[in-house]
Amino acid sequence: MRTTTTDLRAMGGLYEATASVREPTTPEELAALFQDAVAQRRRLTLIGARRSFGEHFLPPGDAEGVSTARLSGTTRLLSTEADGGIWVRAPGSLTFEALHREYPHHLPHHPPTGDRISLAGALAACAHNAVGFFAEEVRAFRLMTPDGAVHECHAAAPGLAGELFRLVPGSFGALGVILELELRLFRVRERQRAEITVLEHGPTQGYAALERLETLYRSGDYPLGRGLFFFGRRGKSVLLGDRIVVPEPHHKAAPLPLTDDATRRNIVAQGLANRVPGLVSPLQGLVLRQGRRFHAGLYGFTFFQRSYDRAYDYLASPEVLPRVLRALGIDPRLTVCHQTFAVPVERRQSFLDMYFDVFDAYPELEARLEQQDLIRLPECAWPLHAAHGMPGGAYLFSVSMSVRRGQSHEARARTFLGEVSRRAFEEQGVKVMLLKQAHCEPALLRRMHAPFIEALSALKQRVDPHRVLTSRMLDALGL
Repeated sequence: MRTTTTDLRAMGGLYEATASVREPTTPEELAALFQDAVAQRRRLTLIGARRSFGEHFLPPGDAEGVSTARLSGTTRLLSTEADGGIWVRAPGSLTFEALHREYPHHLPHHPPTGDRISLAGALAACAHNAVGFFAEEVRAFRLMTPDGAVHECHAAAPGLAGELFRLVPGSFGALGVILELELRLFRVRERQRAEITVLEHGPTQGYAALERLETLYRSGDYPLGRGLFFFGRRGKSVLLGDRIVVPEPHHKAAPLPLTDDATRRNIVAQGLANRVPGLVSPLQGLVLRQGRRFHAGLYGFTFFQRSYDRAYDYLASPEVLPRVLRALGIDPRLTVCHQTFAVPVERRQSFLDMYFDVFDAYPELEARLEQQDLIRLPECAWPLHAAHGMPGGAYLFSVSMSVRRGQSHEARARTFLGEVSRRAFEEQGVKVMLLKQAHCEPALLRRMHAPFIEALSALKQRVDPHRVLTSRMLDALGL
């Protein structure tokens, strides 16, 4: 088993670590590593494909990393459905990019937006897209817990395996390693495209677009996605609706940036936006005009953040253009402060009012703003997700600001998000999602997610009584 000293860098650029990392290649090596850690009272952190935005895969100072990227396994076709969809069994260490190479005419239904995330990582994080949860399309998985046992987990499994099926999604590597999983993929037909339509572009005041978003959700219109974007502190909002179309040969629609295959151009644009985020809002306002339609390939639309995921590799390279960009002050890490809130449906407008009221007290941050977006998800069946227990589903509101590490606006952005977190939870029961960064006091985070912590801690005591598995995030939660 190879052991290396590795630099670990979270997406979003705020968090980094240098750690000793073990790289097992077989389940037997992984089980031996767990056994050794128990015997020597060492702690381990599962780092997977290293694609989280926060401190989920960063080991605390007394822990080693465990990379699952080299675990052996093969992908197998299990069955084909009448509509052309398929069920496959794949290694948990496989990335969505690699899965697509094996099944180029199929895509997962609700994956995260980056294609170099591993399948196991997406399930353990209970990832989602704009209309649903990735875990909905996973019907079974094999999990190795730190005691070395392997569990065949599915909805009807009795006892511990059934509990693990329900609580692994959203457990962020606290319960074990997902060795394999079975998931459903849908067929991508020839010439099918994603069509993105600007449905509303108008003042935020009055939240007309917000109510139309709720109407679209209830009617099922635009089933590929629906999203609402807010510009500035109390500026305009834009509502997008997405669906799959087969355009006529003569129909020409503009490509939407980030969803096309011009990866390097998109990386450069993101680097410039991160350096001068104040340019983003007016440019978006020009592009996203009401009634305008864009087309994108379904792979590019599904994994539209793939250029962001590759940005550091290119921007830190010795090539000429990246060197020029660095000379202009572009940080290859594209550092951002961001956070996502799970909002009960009935609180959607009052939460936004509170959010913008707080934002008014931080006027200097408007120039750092990259994105404020809102999506509407159905009721969540996964107990460890922040939206679980919200009748009728939830709204997920995300805010992202470009910052320079160590500078005053980073501290102000963190303070702003911390204040919103406190007021949102105490006044409205809105929780910070653990999937992204969490800019609030650990004590507040533990109060906010007390049911999560209680459920996960009880199950962890049964499968990991020596508390072998940890991470900086799990430490913050007291797990």
